[in-house]
Amino acid sequence: MTPVNSRMVFALVLASLEIALLGPVSFVSAAGPFRLAERQDARGSASPDSFEKLAERARAAMDADRVPEAIRLYGRATELRPDWPEGWWHLGTLLFDASRFREARDAFAHFVSTEKKQPGPGFGMLGLSEIQLKDYAKALAALERGIHLGLGPDPAFNRSVLIQDGGLNSSFGKFEIALKHLTLAANEIAAAHPEAPKDAVFADTDLLDAFGIPALRLAKRPADLPAAKITLVRRAGRAQAYIALQDLVTAEIEFQQLVALYPSEPGVHYMYGVFLLKEDPPRAVDEFKREIEVSPSQDAARIQLAFEFLRTADFDQGLKYAREAMALAPQNFAAHVVCGRLWLALGKTDRALQELRTAVKLAPGSPDAHFALSRALSEAGLEKDAAHERAEFERLRALADTADH
Repeated sequence: MTPVNSRMVFALVLASLEIALLGPVSFVSAAGPFRLAERQDARGSASPDSFEKLAERARAAMDADRVPEAIRLYGRATELRPDWPEGWWHLGTLLFDASRFREARDAFAHFVSTEKKQPGPGFGMLGLSEIQLKDYAKALAALERGIHLGLGPDPAFNRSVLIQDGGLNSSFGKFEIALKHLTLAANEIAAAHPEAPKDAVFADTDLLDAFGIPALRLAKRPADLPAAKITLVRRAGRAQAYIALQDLVTAEIEFQQLVALYPSEPGVHYMYGVFLLKEDPPRAVDEFKREIEVSPSQDAARIQLAFEFLRTADFDQGLKYAREAMALAPQNFAAHVVCGRLWLALGKTDRALQELRTAVKLAPGSPDAHFALSRALSEAGLEKDAAHERAEFERLRALADTADH
């Protein structure tokens, strides 16, 4: 994992969020040491003088890179004032940088429980600590929470969190979320290097590897990637990065080269088909069919074909692929959504309702599933139930729009 300058992160967070302080924050340089006085509203059982002296000694030890002493003093200070978020942050970052990840995890857990103004960076560091402890489910939950709340103004920290989050989402099969967050990372890297944005993005091999994995629909973390797959994944990551940077002309060239080099590798024709879907649907259909030839058990290509045949009103052909997808992946709600919509288009309302209710049960947080079910309920004359599903669709869509913003 790429190292994080965690002390720098907190300095930037404080500067941008104007956290209430007793005294000023003094920066020697953008990456240099800083001093932080305590919050005015901090409370503790010890006298203010004893706490302030202890905190001052802890800061001095940290500024002088006397790390063991700083850890010991911040530990004592946070015992005296458990509601002191700055102390928990410093303690956590010192422990993280010292590779004491279990203790760092506990310190960041205290930070996010006490910091009321902007806990997002703390959730980011909590997630990075959980990764080091190999508790990937908890790590992903913490990183997602941090991204949702806002990670702060440090581009290097944001990049690290977004790339790690993308890798974890890929390992859990959440490829679309992974690609979305990695696209954010690519754009942040580009924005941080306005003199040569593309060069900065393509020099970041961690990002390219993280991009290639979900694009190829590999349920792996970059760290678990077999050596034999690295070249393929990185080439796929380059193509996906061009999409993220909205250079579609170069992306097309990259895809053509990728397909020529790896015509029999699973995932290659699928990602090219997704790229072609908006501008050249007939070629996209051909690529999805080639993907199925390469990977007979691939459900995602069948779902894409079913949606495309729904769009072109070739309902029987679409239903064929939708039913195959459901047989291969019965827990994939999207397969049930497209199957239900196809049954509805064929006038089979009862069958449509069955599939769409299954889709909502599998993915109650999907706006698309609720919207499709509302249409089927309306066709069946169940207006009260249809209105309920439409309201749920609107609620979930508003939440999704807020999260995107």
